[in-house]
Amino acid sequence: MGFLSKLFKRGNDDDDQGEEVVININVDVRRQQLLRLEKALEALAQEMRTHHTTDDPGWRGRVNEYSRLAGDAMTERRGTPTRESLLDLVFQIRPVFTGEMPEGYESLSHLQDEVMHAANDLRVLIPGEKV
Repeated sequence: MGFLSKLFKRGNDDDDQGEEVVININVDVRRQQLLRLEKALEALAQEMRTHHTTDDPGWRGRVNEYSRLAGDAMTERRGTPTRESLLDLVFQIRPVFTGEMPEGYESLSHLQDEVMHAANDLRVLIPGEKV
């Protein structure tokens, strides 16, 4: 259970008295962060489509995955995001490549980094959200 407590920022064993921590997200800030994520995912998917073959079904699947996630970010941004819905979204996001970027794919590096940073910003609580 400790892993889930840490994942959902519910404190540690020392201060856990069975009380649930209330998190009121800053919707305005989160919408801006969702827009950033949406744009980053769209840019990454577009670069993948433009500069690399989509004949490979695995590659095409990843392009479609990033496009779908961009749509999910847009839907979330237009609605009323919750802490749970933000976490559901960001935990679906994975990098195109882990480790060193393979030769010929360098144009994806900064786009992948932007996606991962935007996702991480949504994952982390901002000041004032934890009551």
